[in-house]
Amino acid sequence: MALLFDGLALAILVAGILLVVDTARISGLVLVSGESVSANTNTLNSTTENVVKVKTGGGDSNKSSTQFFPQIVEIKTGESVTWYNPSKVPEPHTVTFQMGSLYPIQPFLPVELSKYAQFRTLLPSTASNGQPIVVPGQNHTTFIIAANARAYNPVVINSNGNVTFLNWNAKYTMNGSEKYINSGWLFPTGEVPPGIQAGRTFTITFEKAGLYEYSCVFHPWMTGKVVVK
Repeated sequence: MALLFDGLALAILVAGILLVVDTARISGLVLVSGESVSANTNTLNSTTENVVKVKTGGGDSNKSSTQFFPQIVEIKTGESVTWYNPSKVPEPHTVTFQMGSLYPIQPFLPVELSKYAQFRTLLPSTASNGQPIVVPGQNHTTFIIAANARAYNPVVINSNGNVTFLNWNAKYTMNGSEKYINSGWLFPTGEVPPGIQAGRTFTITFEKAGLYEYSCVFHPWMTGKVVVK
């Protein structure tokens, strides 16, 4: 059953999220030193704080790149990193830290319904081109495949397992004990599909030295590292 759900999630993800014809993968690692870039009014951050900027994806209208650039950044404690999506097509990416082994993330989740549950009318109407995936279960139960809010929205799970949803375009200060941090899906400016909420940037200030690895929920091979000294 687990393989069935994984297959369904992968099929939905490929069909509904990856909106590009061809994906270019760029090999090699790039290291940026701890000399942060000073933000000004012409950059994504209008504040005066020092930040290192990382691209989540890129490319042009014909080809999309699924890589963080630079892939590795090196900063000092108290400094910040801002991620943004510069793509020319409406392709989302996330910045997702999964420090706890019990907190792997999946874009879609199976939800069990009892035999007494009834489906209501799809929103906005039954005329919309949408239909949930329904999988028969045992003992007259039914499973539907639902989107995982913790994959698509900005959220933090702290060391005690408490879940806190953040605002879009959040600026978060990481103390290093968190188990899970997600930016929510980041869309390029002007490329957010109608009717959904999405972020444009995500900023983390790192308070504790260490190595912090992250990835994109929708493109698992898309990985990055922040080295804090």
